[in-house]
Amino acid sequence: MREYIVSEAHRLREKYKTDDPFLICEALGVDVRERADFKNLKGFYCVMNRRRFIVINANLNERDKRAVCAHELGHDRLHRELAASSVMRDFSLYDTSSKPEYQANLFAAELLISDSDVLSLADGGMDYFSMCRTLSYAPDLVAFKLYSMIQRGYALTLPQNVNSRFWGK
Repeated sequence: MREYIVSEAHRLREKYKTDDPFLICEALGVDVRERADFKNLKGFYCVMNRRRFIVINANLNERDKRAVCAHELGHDRLHRELAASSVMRDFSLYDTSSKPEYQANLFAAELLISDSDVLSLADGGMDYFSMCRTLSYAPDLVAFKLYSMIQRGYALTLPQNVNSRFWGK
């Protein structure tokens, strides 16, 4: 499944010539909306009457909105059948407590962060947290990307303080 997730994220980037999940959603016919009345909810994905919706917390910063949109797009590409029976709610951006959440996070990391950007920064000797700042993504999302690249054979290292349970799925 990991290979499919990586290839689907890369396929969408190539097909639509962008890593912007909002533009990809628009091209795919996924209706993206924002709501300001969410407290802890980051966003959700649902299918109603065969229409696909992503709803994002309007109070998030732009970077986190982008990450949430990419994550929910991952649910659209990978878990549409689950969303047809119940709303997929996300209270945490980088939840790994279930297989669908782990998979949506992996999809988001692959969509938003290119292999070439990571390799360029790593080849330049950049440390992990500097890499996160340069890429403008949270350390958890960058860790998903690094782990994916390591699984695909790239000689990269994860930061020492990553909890081993984080990768359990």
